[in-house]
Amino acid sequence: MIKIKNKDALLNVIGVLLILFFVIRVIFLARDGTLEHIFWLCNHAPLIFGIAILFRSSFWITAEISFVFAGVLIWVIDYLSKIFFSVHIFGSTDYLFPIADYGFFYVTSLIHLFSLPLAIWALFLIKKKEPFAWKGALIHAVVLIPFVVYLREEYNLNCFLEPCISWVPSFYFYPLMAFIGYFILFVIPINWVLVKMIK
Repeated sequence: MIKIKNKDALLNVIGVLLILFFVIRVIFLARDGTLEHIFWLCNHAPLIFGIAILFRSSFWITAEISFVFAGVLIWVIDYLSKIFFSVHIFGSTDYLFPIADYGFFYVTSLIHLFSLPLAIWALFLIKKKEPFAWKGALIHAVVLIPFVVYLREEYNLNCFLEPCISWVPSFYFYPLMAFIGYFILFVIPINWVLVKMIK
């Protein structure tokens, strides 16, 4: 096992890097006049990760990893399937292809491909178990709901109002069922796995 001599310095670098990801994202959103896209979870999660890492808050790092993991995984699988096989498995990255703006493409790719692994690395450097961090994810989700509802006419933020995956059916109680199901099937189990993996 590789031993990290200056763990604090490394954590600080990871934290600042993630905040920088967020800042770059905001710059591109402001350039395009779409700042409201900051309420997509993947766009503001790097900021929360970065701040949590700088403050060594294993609770919030674990909460955010648990919250974003499933969504980011689906995005990455769809992205890589398009890159290597020219097929969208889920349809969640349709908006990136064909590439019309390489700056936007690279920033979006950077955030989705590296934010979560960096946060997981930081959590394993801190090595503190947080079995109830899913409650932090729940708080984050509840805070996002007013923005999702307010912007519902223009955006399906965080796939809350209807499915982002083309072959998943929508129905009247979808938002409620999606909210409950996401936490039961993904957030709480991922929190549990993270706790078990930290030695």
